[in-house]
Parts: sequence; C-alpha cells; structure tokens
Amino acid sequence: MAKSKSKTYTTSELAKLLGISVVSASRFIVKHNFKPVKTGNHNAKYYSSDVYQQMKDYYQNKAKSSIKQNHVTKDDIIEQLQLRIKEQSSTIELLKQQLNIKDKQIATATKIADQAQKLDLTTHNQKSLIPAEDSNHKSSTANKESQHGALWKLFH
Repeated sequence: MAKSKSKTYTTSELAKLLGISVVSASRFIVKHNFKPVKTGNHNAKYYSSDVYQQMKDYYQNKAKSSIKQNHVTKDDIIEQLQLRIKEQSSTIELLKQQLNIKDKQIATATKIADQAQKLDLTTHNQKSLIPAEDSNHKSSTANKESQHGALWKLFH
C-alpha cells in the first residue's frame, strides 16, 4: 500500500490559516512540544495536519471564551479620572499633614539648638571672665609689691 501524503504546514502558514501571529504559533508549538515532520529549504520546519487541527481547536475555543464586549464610554473614563483625582487629593492632604508635623519638629529642633548655643556662649563668657579677674588681682598685688622697697620685701 502506498502511504498517503498528508498536508504539512510551516509555522507562518499555520499562523496565517488560524489568523494569529507567527510568534503565537511558535509559542504554541514550543509549549506543546510538537516536533516537525520534516525540514525543508532554509531550515523551514514543516508540521503535520494533526498539529494544525490541534491548534485550530485550541484557538477556536479560545476565541469563543475570550470575546470581550467591553465598550468604554466617555462617562466611564470621566468616572475613573474623578476617582483618581479623589485618591490623589486624599494623598495630598495626608502629605500636607505630615509636612505640618515636620515643620513643628524642625521649629522645636531649631529652638533647642538656639538654646544650646546661648548656653554654650554664656558658659564660654563666664570662663573667660574668671581668668581676667585672677589676672587683675595678681597685677594689683604686683603693683603693691613694687612700691615697697627690698627691705620690706624681705620681712614680708
């Protein structure tokens, strides 16, 4: 008996016949691990009519299940945009509240830094006054001693 030749298809022919992209056809073939029945010129891979039938069944069922009757109207778009505006407005309000809290914290930190600087300056001024008083006392004592003679210095 002679073998009956079944029709073979390339990936691009399968895609064209099924109304899908070549990439989709290639992915389907790889996903289902189909092997080509022969390889033609320029390494073209030919798949059997069984592969064509399986792909046809898959894409016909898929087309029926994924028909979308989704019509977007201007009102729907406006409603979505208004919802987005409300969300962003609430986010803005939250950020304003956080900003006010941070401003208060910065004001408090600045006040504390000013107080610390004043305290440091006061402490520094007090330290510089104490040595000045000591040097004034020492210089007055030295002046009194220089007024007296050498004999007085010996006995005192």
